[in-house]
Amino acid sequence: MFQLKICGVLLKSDIDAAADAGADCVGLNFFDSSIRYLEPDSLEVLALCKHARKRGVKRSGVFVNYAADEMITIAQGLDLDIVQLHGEETLADAEALRELGIEVVRAVRLPSGKLKVEQVDKACKVWVDAGFHLLFDAESGESFGGTGKMLDWPTIAVWAKAHPDVVWTLAGGLKPENVGAAISASGATSVDVASGVEEPRGTKSDKKIAEFCTAAKSAWSSP
Repeated sequence: MFQLKICGVLLKSDIDAAADAGADCVGLNFFDSSIRYLEPDSLEVLALCKHARKRGVKRSGVFVNYAADEMITIAQGLDLDIVQLHGEETLADAEALRELGIEVVRAVRLPSGKLKVEQVDKACKVWVDAGFHLLFDAESGESFGGTGKMLDWPTIAVWAKAHPDVVWTLAGGLKPENVGAAISASGATSVDVASGVEEPRGTKSDKKIAEFCTAAKSAWSSP
């Protein structure tokens, strides 16, 4: 489990900013249509993973519609801590990873705007029953996340109260200005951000990363 994840890092300086701000996980994006794409078998990515390990932050690989054997090869080659499934991967794919001791986070894409608890439950039930860590993100079509769309935090809070044993992370439209409110409204104990700490889009801002982590930690420490 991670508490503060900065996703879509591209540079060692992004990792330094995340670690200095108190984040405990960084995300490496292996979706080739993303503005944050990294070639998974490149020396650049290997160097980033080694640097993250040196800085003491977990390394999460974000995959969209890779075959299970490809994800296993990449995860083991890069010594990833987490594989995040963000496409149409099956339960069998996730089980194959978990059987090898690879931690799996399953992204569950929900519509932005008002939700019903039943919608949340239907979207994630198979993954909840199998005991996987969930990441709630906003539906973004072919972008598969990272677009800044927000979720219905109060409804997620109602769902979470009914499933106290489920480990989950909140994503979708989070930024320094709203992460405190998101945590308070949803009850999230883990958050994930990409576009919300960028300026311009695709380029991480050290200042925004620091502000985001400070705001999140402040929300968690509030009575």
